[in-house]
Amino acid sequence: MRFLSLLAIVVACSSPNSDDVTKDEARMVGGGADLGLDYCADFGWYGDGICDDFCPMTDVDDCGVESIDGDGPTLCVGLRGNGTHIPGHFGSMARIFETYGLVDAVAGGSSGSISSFFIESIEMNPFVQCDGCTAHQAGLRAALLVKGIDQYFAVLGMTDEATSIQSLAAVAGAVQEAGIESLLESDPSAAVAQLETVLQSDELRAFINPEVLELLMTSPDPAYHARDLVTTLMSFGSFAADDPLILVRPGVISFEVVADRMGRIGSFLAAYEPVDAARMERFLAECSEGAVGRRWAEIAGDSLGDTTCGELLNGMIVDYRDAREAGSFPSRIDDMVGDVLPAFISTSVLERGAVDAWRAARDQYLAAQDVTLDVDFADVRFGYWGSDEDLALLDANARAFSDDKTERARLLGEATWREVLSFSPAEPGLARALQLPRSTVVGPQVSAGGWSDLAPVLALKNLGCQKVIYVTRRGPESNFARGVAMLLGMSASDDAALYDLANPQSGYSISVDEADAVWCTDWNALPASDPAAIWNDGYDAEVESLDPLFLEGSYANVRTALGQPGCTPGVAP
Repeated sequence: MRFLSLLAIVVACSSPNSDDVTKDEARMVGGGADLGLDYCADFGWYGDGICDDFCPMTDVDDCGVESIDGDGPTLCVGLRGNGTHIPGHFGSMARIFETYGLVDAVAGGSSGSISSFFIESIEMNPFVQCDGCTAHQAGLRAALLVKGIDQYFAVLGMTDEATSIQSLAAVAGAVQEAGIESLLESDPSAAVAQLETVLQSDELRAFINPEVLELLMTSPDPAYHARDLVTTLMSFGSFAADDPLILVRPGVISFEVVADRMGRIGSFLAAYEPVDAARMERFLAECSEGAVGRRWAEIAGDSLGDTTCGELLNGMIVDYRDAREAGSFPSRIDDMVGDVLPAFISTSVLERGAVDAWRAARDQYLAAQDVTLDVDFADVRFGYWGSDEDLALLDANARAFSDDKTERARLLGEATWREVLSFSPAEPGLARALQLPRSTVVGPQVSAGGWSDLAPVLALKNLGCQKVIYVTRRGPESNFARGVAMLLGMSASDDAALYDLANPQSGYSISVDEADAVWCTDWNALPASDPAAIWNDGYDAEVESLDPLFLEGSYANVRTALGQPGCTPGVAP
């Protein structure tokens, strides 16, 4: 997507030997293919040591990621993290899978890291990319599994996996029911004791961060810390970023536990043991073809003779869950990021003086003192996990992006999904900033959550992706992301360089501009309490693209210009 019109390119490129034709201009017209030309051949760009993924023919230079199904260009997805609105990812991916097929790489942070894990799990299911399956059939099977995530939660109800998603809301409800907020005013000691009782209840204790209980038991002023914890629980879902306390206050839930529960879901989606392979194969083979354009509630009643699609999936999930409880099985959560599907998982990283400032603020909090946080934003980096091979491509910056976001990139190395899902979704307010486990050349590093790169298009372009779909929502950059960045010392000029859509050179503007298709949802307009509406919004979202792959495809909601900030290049709020 570019501002430059096709007519302007034709004029600029009217002579195939003109020195005025740049690679950026050629990229706009598929290396000249849209004009019946091949600029890559005319100018010697094939085999020039630089990956030119826009050429009409395949460039012999190493372009990184390859098409996973051998069909069509490398198609990649960048996910905007969206917290409690994560069903929007699932609806969007269901439509993408069934329309365009499997994706070749994925990138995301915050809740986008969880969705990336599920996407990889689905694509590695042996009955998705089955023997004899066409690329189209594989996409339909992947889409069905995404739609079936709804059934997974419906079947399991308040079992561990479901509760891990809803745990903060459950704790907040229990605190409210116990009347702890008002009790703190009349009898603080009794309120602290009651809070400890709630946090150690049978229903909740598996998800509670042990650090919270330790804080209440060792605090020099337990009532101070109890009030602070209750206040944040009562504002669950607000994602406010106006107080440095969110970076030092321990999270009530344990993201390590949440990551473990997400591993169970990922293992099911990937058909790891003890999933019944025969039933999984039947489900995907017999229910996927008729599922196109339909939601799970519509698909579940489809007859399979002796059963229905819903009953088949339901029984498979229940038996899988029971078998896991009775035995010991490997979990997808312990696989390495990028081993199967190239992936970048992001988080914000504090380094050098920022680490010292954060530690000082945390000491103040533990001492029940007023918290001050004085960070130099130059010591805040945007970190990425992935395979060493993929990170090397990110570091090489073959596309020569020079925006501030790209300049702040920090390679965090290889890691398991268990590790990255314990850090990236742990946003300030849900968890305190957390020290990363490995030492680096810059010294200790602290993760402050995955808010930093909510538009990971440029990372995917440097990976070698030819077509990048950016799943996002209309509107300016997140107030939460900007708020956390300001707490960490971001200046007005830093903000303009990173996030301002009115600045065409900002990292956010360039990311939208570089996307080949923008999946323009409106999930922010929907309440988190209505996941079905959020899912449907993603499934039926409008898409902006100038690329024939999307304009001439079967999905009807593709437009050349939506005029929406955050989705349309050059349009600011």
